Amino acid sequence: MKKFLIASAALMLASPALAHPGHGGDEPALGNSVGVEYMVFDTSVQGEAREQFLVGLALLHNFEYRRAAEAFRGAQEADPDYVMAYWGEAMTYNHPLWEEQDREAALAVLARLDPVREGRFAKTRNQREAMWLDAVETLYGTDGSGASKEERDFLYLAKMRALHDSDLSDIDARAFTGLAMLGTAHGGRNIAIYMQAAGLLEPGFMTHEMHPGILHYLIHSYDDPVHAPLGERAAARYAVVAPDAGHAQHMVSHIFHALGDWKASERANVLADAVVDRQRAEAGRDATFCGHYNEWLVYSLLQQGKDASAIVDGCRAQAEAQIAAGADNRLGWGASSSYAVIAAWQGVDTGLWPAPVEGTGEGFLLARLQMAHARILASFGREELIEGALAELKSLAEQYKQVLPQVAPDDRTSVNWLERAIAQSEAILALSYGKADEGLALLEAAAEAEAALPVEFGPPRIAKPSYELLGEQLLAMGRKREAAAAFRKALDFAPGRRLSLEGLKAAEGGA
Repeated sequence: MKKFLIASAALMLASPALAHPGHGGDEPALGNSVGVEYMVFDTSVQGEAREQFLVGLALLHNFEYRRAAEAFRGAQEADPDYVMAYWGEAMTYNHPLWEEQDREAALAVLARLDPVREGRFAKTRNQREAMWLDAVETLYGTDGSGASKEERDFLYLAKMRALHDSDLSDIDARAFTGLAMLGTAHGGRNIAIYMQAAGLLEPGFMTHEMHPGILHYLIHSYDDPVHAPLGERAAARYAVVAPDAGHAQHMVSHIFHALGDWKASERANVLADAVVDRQRAEAGRDATFCGHYNEWLVYSLLQQGKDASAIVDGCRAQAEAQIAAGADNRLGWGASSSYAVIAAWQGVDTGLWPAPVEGTGEGFLLARLQMAHARILASFGREELIEGALAELKSLAEQYKQVLPQVAPDDRTSVNWLERAIAQSEAILALSYGKADEGLALLEAAAEAEAALPVEFGPPRIAKPSYELLGEQLLAMGRKREAAAAFRKALDFAPGRRLSLEGLKAAEGGA
């Protein structure tokens, strides 16, 4: 089944931080066609240390963090005093766009260079290395100031601006300064900040149009329905630059998704998943049907009216295996949560609602939350079933809110979307009881609240967008003009979404 798909062709609660484990970051290295040939960093080392450093740098720009760390450690072995090799490995523990940072791991890397901050600076071989080191030391707060993570993000950006301004020709300084800007948009996408980053990155595109960092961060800057056309140039190049980086192959689909180009999105995620599966095969592991790239692939297939059941069923089997083995984290990242995502999407689009596949306890919170919401959507009109699922959803939400600060303290967005799912569910319950006016009012309020949240990239953060659901309810009541307005609003946030397009056509009187 998997081979056929390759030949032919978010999770309600998933913040960027929670999405990280599904990006293939735990996969072994395979090839190094990741854009190394476009690395022009001026190093103070030659030979093996330089080669390993440049591989690590390219992988770092591609967000292939585990592989990048391995390459930087290889550079350290070749030259134990090369400051930039430790800088690079420390940088792999900061994931600004996923709202996560492992400060303790990064500090341990810096301590291997020298346990004392002054000793580390003494090992720098030129002023540029000192500035790079100063920036990463600021990022992780080695000065003892006690600044918070968010405060350090702004302090780090100031250091990177100085580094960039001191040599405008340094393409990596430009790229990482752009990324640092994006990293100050705490709590969701901030258009003004993202456009500021794009403005700084665009001159780099003019001089280094195949640089993976410039391309990657431009795609992130333009990753919304309004600005996505500006990202098409970067997407076209990035797909070619790093064929052995699964994240790079997937990343171009962010632009295609925002444009509603489902065939291109499908193709990109087939390629991304193929990279991961090649890596798994190299390590003697079976292909995966779960994970971030497969999730986007399923969504792209569903938007084209294609059958995604082979992937959904395959992921279900892997979820059952994960449950049998026990979760290895408190929220339940991995196969079980990935299955819950794609099974809910399939239910919304096809009516083939998932049978429960749930572990118990905190280790499967994400899957349990998604499944509870899916049961509410599947039970429309059956108020007793909805009441039970809603009570479970609210109970699980309280557990989630308690666990999240301990597991993902930098996450500022997923609780907002959890609250939106609850609000939508309360509207569904009122409508199921026949309280049309109350239900529609609640549903419209839920939709407006969703629209007020920062623009999200990727598939809708809840399985059924509330504006789409509102449009369907109004259409069923014969209120076509109001329904059409609701569907248009749904399409503003999810361009090209099949059910919204079909609803709009019906509301406007199409066949």
